[in-house]
Amino acid sequence: MGRSTSILLASQGANVGLLDLHEQEAVAEEISKAGGHGIALACNVLDAAAVKKVTETFGSLHGAANMAGIAATRKTTVGRFGLATIEDDDWDAIMKTNLDGVKNCLRAEIQAIEGSESIVNAASTAGQYSPPNCSPYVSGIHVNAVAPGVVAAALTVGESEARNAFLATTALGRIGQPKQTAKAVLFLLSNKSSFRTASFVHVDGGYL
Repeated sequence: MGRSTSILLASQGANVGLLDLHEQEAVAEEISKAGGHGIALACNVLDAAAVKKVTETFGSLHGAANMAGIAATRKTTVGRFGLATIEDDDWDAIMKTNLDGVKNCLRAEIQAIEGSESIVNAASTAGQYSPPNCSPYVSGIHVNAVAPGVVAAALTVGESEARNAFLATTALGRIGQPKQTAKAVLFLLSNKSSFRTASFVHVDGGYL
């Protein structure tokens, strides 16, 4: 979703800063080939000082989209870790990425944004409906948030059993595409959503 969001924003004329540990160079190259402008910056969102430093390279921001997040670790699978069974290091990895990572980004972004610009955080329908065995993944998010359902991305690839279980509770009965979430982010970052705050925008195929 981060890749699709970055590409879409760049296609609309945004100068996009790409903060990631793995894909930033490839996405920047893809944006450049399409005629857009993207700056690749290697950054771990858990490192508050690093996030602040790279944010300062832009001077001021006109918007921000925080898309980093994990739903499982290498030892766990999506939808298969309840509070009673998850190990502490797995819990910590998920919570630190999804909460501390967002906190670090928000803190740096708020200091760099001028005026009444927008910030969008990637959340999940799980944050409102609390599916079973997803305890550390369910959390509240500030400002505006997109809440995607099952999306064709790295978090869901290979977890066919868990994915099918989620799809059984989706009205459209199919997997969403990252660009569909990206369009919701674009809307929340635009002036078209200037009177919206503290809200969820669902991109979930109709959660039942």
